[in-house]
Amino acid sequence: MKKATRVLKLFVLFMVSSSLFIFFGCASTPEMKDTGGELWVGKLTGMIDADLKMYFSRFDEKEDRYAVKGSFNGEIGRVAGGYGSGTMRGTLSGEVKKGSVDVRIRGTATVNEGSASITGKMRGTLSDTQAAGTWDIDARSSEGSHSFSGQWHANKTDSAIQ
Repeated sequence: MKKATRVLKLFVLFMVSSSLFIFFGCASTPEMKDTGGELWVGKLTGMIDADLKMYFSRFDEKEDRYAVKGSFNGEIGRVAGGYGSGTMRGTLSGEVKKGSVDVRIRGTATVNEGSASITGKMRGTLSDTQAAGTWDIDARSSEGSHSFSGQWHANKTDSAIQ
């Protein structure tokens, strides 16, 4: 009987530690690293103040189309409803077609009262050295939903990540 109890305790310990490992591995939003393409850096401004990294990879040399991947990480000012300030981070993916930027946003927002998943869009224009536009994000949690919006800009850096 003691052996069965010990095996059961070890099994429960294994399951709990595995669950925590999986949960924390999936719950975080990793920063984009080692992504091929041109590195652009900038800011999201407005209802949040965030650092922005974007990588543009050309689909085809003859076409004016790029794949876009990236990340952002920043501070949320005051949130309506008394939730206070906090942080927001996420990843970006989308494309640029004929100078028009269309990017999806996914990530998390964390404020005093808890955390929420976020989804949104970045739209704008791209030139040879600069990109700019607007963004909007919806944050949804068990407490409700909040909308955030603002502007973004990015400048091409001299380094290309290969």
